[in-house]
Amino acid sequence: MNEYNSIYELLAANVVNGRLPDNFSLPKPPSTDPTQIRWADGAMDGVSMYHMGFPKITDNHMQIMAEAFKLLDDPAKVMQKMAELFTDTSPVVFIDAIQKYIMENTDKLELEKMVNLTFRCLSSKIVEMVKFGLIILEILSEPDEQIKNVVRILGLSDEFTLFSIFNMLTWTNGNNEVFDLAQKVHGWGRIHAVARLEPETKEIKDWLLHEGIVNNVLAEYSALDVYEKVDIPSIMKSDISDEQFSDIAKVLSALFMEGPFAGMRALKKEEAEEMLSDFLKQAEKHKTSDISHLLKNISEKYEDLSEKCHELL
Repeated sequence: MNEYNSIYELLAANVVNGRLPDNFSLPKPPSTDPTQIRWADGAMDGVSMYHMGFPKITDNHMQIMAEAFKLLDDPAKVMQKMAELFTDTSPVVFIDAIQKYIMENTDKLELEKMVNLTFRCLSSKIVEMVKFGLIILEILSEPDEQIKNVVRILGLSDEFTLFSIFNMLTWTNGNNEVFDLAQKVHGWGRIHAVARLEPETKEIKDWLLHEGIVNNVLAEYSALDVYEKVDIPSIMKSDISDEQFSDIAKVLSALFMEGPFAGMRALKKEEAEEMLSDFLKQAEKHKTSDISHLLKNISEKYEDLSEKCHELL
């Protein structure tokens, strides 16, 4: 990345047809430790959010933050101090704390200097500082189109998608911005986008059903979000196409995977049984998909539906 002055420039230079190549990854710092985990872009934040939970914000954390913002006359010193906060913990942990501190100290923090710090962060070569800049930008007034485009390009990297989404949701037509971004990312970024995308239009609902669980991490992360947002129980009671049936079967299969994130167990038993009964009725009409594994899962978990599953099998 030495030939680029910032992460933003690196990303912008690699954008092809509005998105980053599938094999693109941010440069990782060299390591001589063969046992060190090499996280995929966005993976550390994603795993923390879905599996590990966030550590408690301590008084020491808040003290470091306060000391950093006292150096606002020199953005480089603010960034250097904040780097202490981000040494072992991702900025995602501190989003609320940072924003709350700024909002509670607006009388001490000059807006022009805050804006200057934000722009310096967004043009940084350091991942944590770019995230810090996006955290601040989110609570400033809606930016102009030039800065929005910086956020859009940063969001194309799974490492920054979540932070860009938080910004977009404060913009006019923010949900449409998130929808556009969701279609351009395929890793943790898509998981975050699906979780926060509102199904406001038929186009969005159709995309969620067909593409919402399609990511290069695990479909299970998004299955429940898709199930609820497209309202699969209602769809099951209507006339659907073979493609819709196939997509629904994939979502239900992902729900049965369960794991550390809720799937079928998140549904009330009565709702699940009625929805699955309707699914089995649809299965009699749509013979285009191999749903044998799903039928076995339904049969094993829902005894009242077992006989019908075996008939279909």
